[in-house]
Amino acid sequence: MLDTGFTSGWLAINSQDLEAIEWPIVIPKIEMQTARGLKYFDLYEGKVIVAGKEFIIPVHIGEQLPDILLGSLWLDIMQLVVNKPKGILTLEVVEADY
Repeated sequence: MLDTGFTSGWLAINSQDLEAIEWPIVIPKIEMQTARGLKYFDLYEGKVIVAGKEFIIPVHIGEQLPDILLGSLWLDIMQLVVNKPKGILTLEVVEADY
């Protein structure tokens, strides 16, 4: 889910989803303001592939996240195109210098 309110991050996932991924922890217990109040997240170094390109990004790991959240920082390097009549949402990499 693209969360445009998640302005200070790239990706947030539930801690139970982290078990299958061997990403190194960078900073434990960061306090962040969320729609549900102040919550604590651990920050990991994640490697993700988007549109065939590999990115090393900080990933926020928290409890009780029902969805994987894409933060609005992706919009700094991607173009978001919405075609509502056709029900198509597209993210395209336009700047890959990250």
